[in-house]
Amino acid sequence: MNTPTPSIARRSDLDALRAVAMLLGIALHASLSFFPSMWVVADRSQDAAFGVLFSAIHGFRMPTFFVMSGFFAAMLLHRLGPGATVKHRFRRVFLPMLLGLATVVPLTNGIFAVAMSSASAKADAAPAAEGTDAIGGAAAAGDLEAIGRHLDRGADVDAASGDYRLTPLHRAALGDHAEAAGLLLDRGADADAAAIDGGTPLHAAAFVGHDAVVATLLEHGADVNAVNGRGATPLDNATIDAPTTLYYASLLKLPVVEEGLGDRKAAIVAMLRAKGAGPGRQAGLVDLLTQLPVFSHLWFLWFLWWLTLGLAAVAAIGSRLPRPRIPERLVVTPARYLWLAPLTMIPQWFMGDGGASPIFGPDTSSGLLPIPHVLAYYAIFFGFGALDYRFDARAGRVGSPWWPPLAIGLLVAFPLGMALATGWPAPLAGALAGLDLTARRVLSVASQAAYPWLMTFGLMGLFRRLFSAESPTMRYLSDSAYWLYLAHLPLIVAAQYAVRDWPIAAPAKFALIVVAATAFLLLTYRSMVRYTWIGRMLNGPRERPARPESA
Repeated sequence: MNTPTPSIARRSDLDALRAVAMLLGIALHASLSFFPSMWVVADRSQDAAFGVLFSAIHGFRMPTFFVMSGFFAAMLLHRLGPGATVKHRFRRVFLPMLLGLATVVPLTNGIFAVAMSSASAKADAAPAAEGTDAIGGAAAAGDLEAIGRHLDRGADVDAASGDYRLTPLHRAALGDHAEAAGLLLDRGADADAAAIDGGTPLHAAAFVGHDAVVATLLEHGADVNAVNGRGATPLDNATIDAPTTLYYASLLKLPVVEEGLGDRKAAIVAMLRAKGAGPGRQAGLVDLLTQLPVFSHLWFLWFLWWLTLGLAAVAAIGSRLPRPRIPERLVVTPARYLWLAPLTMIPQWFMGDGGASPIFGPDTSSGLLPIPHVLAYYAIFFGFGALDYRFDARAGRVGSPWWPPLAIGLLVAFPLGMALATGWPAPLAGALAGLDLTARRVLSVASQAAYPWLMTFGLMGLFRRLFSAESPTMRYLSDSAYWLYLAHLPLIVAAQYAVRDWPIAAPAKFALIVVAATAFLLLTYRSMVRYTWIGRMLNGPRERPARPESA
């Protein structure tokens, strides 16, 4: 049947799921400082288990949010019609986004700047720590004796290691070890070896301003016009200004000497041009609009606004045209996996720089112009949420049964995708090492496309089972989720920065950050948001409970 589902008053289970997904977001961002990642704060206590935790949450959380968003958007359309729905979303999505852009995003960027002020000083161990092979570590440390010893014992001078597949020459270049670079080159190292992003040692040295290493590489014939995966040449990397260099170096945990950085990069530019270096593909307006991080974590609201407009447009146009017949079984039965997983694989194929980045899960897009494949990816989840409301708003068949999807997602899809993308768990990664590149890519994309659907449907069923009845606690947490989403990131980064040097274990600091941030946000929601104009903008008006009369 294709008649719309009658309007329903509330879905307490989805309210509860939204609340828990938001709390998982706090844990997600809190974990980032405890494992090697492109994050502004690197805690002194590192634990690889937090990388697994991050990936497990990141792989499904935002897709789940978009499924719920599509469901509630379709509910609004049924109640209000397209025009009124757009007006409602303008008040509840677009205006809070503008408020966040004027307040939360600048605050977050300011805290990022403070946190980055000493990041470069703490990054000196990163290249060595990333390398698992002895010669890579020796090169990162600039240990000439150790490098020679390993090479004499038969070590591969171009052995690539780590997530970014850096050779010993890359590591020497990043560590500003010109003599070590010269030794490796004299012993046969490939001056133009490409890392996973296509960058050569010359790209690396030019970016971080290591002029002595650049001179050594040029003496040994390094290609001055080599192009990386972004189309950039070493000259492009050298011409990046000092503040931008420091910013991205801190994210990548690269050691950079701030004093004199601009002068060194100017000298590198002169050396490269003297060798005939030219620019690569120049960034255009589209690149600027997609790559400039305007929205930070508020990108979700930007995407939600455009997807809501799209759904309203489809509804308005569809009311004047014959409605296509969609078999109900393709939504409410496991047959949905047969088309959802392959459809999701299409945008997933372009995630992680087309498979070049060792990251499990979807990309995000915080620029003014959404990256097309990222928007298409989340549109699939949003659209299914709208179909879920149309066919299954009352019955909740989509989440039944709940435990097989969760079991398959957590025990099969997640470890398989992680093994192929990151090398964890090692035994499974080793068992898959014999697959050719194409097979690995297809299997990785398939597992990453299936995981969010399995987790979303499993959690929808589980929460339907546990929270189908109204719960005042979950209702309150659901109401507060919007505030927590808007305000949590600067608070978490500040907390990470405050505790990063404390001599206690990573799990204890992680728990402290999560508990303290959550408690503070809930208190501020109660005292500053819930019954104020902010609360009315986010969730609509709320009546203060009447105070009991004194006897």
